[in-house]
Amino acid sequence: MVRSIPGIGYCFVGFVVAFMIYDRKTRKTSAEKVYKDGSMQFLYNTTLGGVCVFFLRLPIVSRIYGMFQRTRRSKKKIDGFAQEYGIDMSRFESGFQSFNDFIIRKRTNPEIDATPGHLIAPADSCLLAYTIHGGEILSVKNKNYTLSEFLKDAHMAREYDGGSFLVFRLRVYDYHRFCFIDDGTVISLKRIRGFLDSVNNAATGRFALSSNYREISVLKTASFGDVVFAEVGAMLVGRIIQTHNTGTFNKGDEKGYFEFGGSSIVVLLKKGVADIDGDILEYSAKGIETTVEYGERIGTKRA
Repeated sequence: MVRSIPGIGYCFVGFVVAFMIYDRKTRKTSAEKVYKDGSMQFLYNTTLGGVCVFFLRLPIVSRIYGMFQRTRRSKKKIDGFAQEYGIDMSRFESGFQSFNDFIIRKRTNPEIDATPGHLIAPADSCLLAYTIHGGEILSVKNKNYTLSEFLKDAHMAREYDGGSFLVFRLRVYDYHRFCFIDDGTVISLKRIRGFLDSVNNAATGRFALSSNYREISVLKTASFGDVVFAEVGAMLVGRIIQTHNTGTFNKGDEKGYFEFGGSSIVVLLKKGVADIDGDILEYSAKGIETTVEYGERIGTKRA
């Protein structure tokens, strides 16, 4: 049995929830391949699983798990993982000494849309685009919260009212490095403590961007003015590594990377500075994420 629910972006296949993703290349929607789906369904849809989640979302658990992913013993998982999720290893540097080395692998020749005025995706990810209304946002898990809660800064939140709120969700098998979306300068960086919930779609109803650990940068960009760029930690993500968090940068320069686990990046644009591509807006309105790649155009500077 397959039954879709308009405007939500998922369907039921038997008793399993399958979240729908729009692929820009094929122009088709399909069910997301969820990492360890059975485990996530147990954790987020059973009482006993909920007890386990309480402990798993503590940062210390992610740190311990991340330590194992950096051992040589973890290396044996690489081949099976790459095969299961169809990762083309010819696109990346080799010589991994651990599973974490593989997760933070570097792409040999990342393709960057260098056209001035084009807004690019900071990472391989699933994108949802929202407009901020009255300081309120509908999150990726259909939960309302305020921008000031996310930023922990009411004054900054007011500056972005009416603007765009872009959520880039990285799955565990996505490329874990992320880049700057335009030329510019890093203005500030602050870290906000929080829990580490999963960004896996099986965790629907539990994940809230405003309660997870996050690192929030303000970037002064050439085409889009002051932009907020925030990395959001998630369950079993060992660390968020900032490889370029001061000074000037060019579009497509690496900003940092996530260690093992899926994560999210949030980008805030002020009102009237950019037009997000129509297909992304169309599917976001239905609650369906669009797959995008590191350096790919997702919008343009407004004339």
